[in-house]
Amino acid sequence: MSAAIDIRKAKWTSPVAIRIGKRSPEFIHGPDEAIDYLEHRWPQHEGAQYEAARRRCIEAVNNLRHPEIAREAFIAAAAEAKVLA
Repeated sequence: MSAAIDIRKAKWTSPVAIRIGKRSPEFIHGPDEAIDYLEHRWPQHEGAQYEAARRRCIEAVNNLRHPEIAREAFIAAAAEAKVLA
């Protein structure tokens, strides 16, 4: 029997480095943090990858999707927005 994982507090296996504007790279560690960036700091709130990342991260926070799937979607959104560091 495997132990249940509290996905809401889960961290990704490795953080995702992003750079918004001319700031130093920032490291996003999990779906909760990713949602905050997508909703409040992202340079554009549109695009297929942005929508998919937002949806996957919300699903991960609500225990409907594994956090690593959300991580991959977040990386794709960062690449789409040209903020992947």
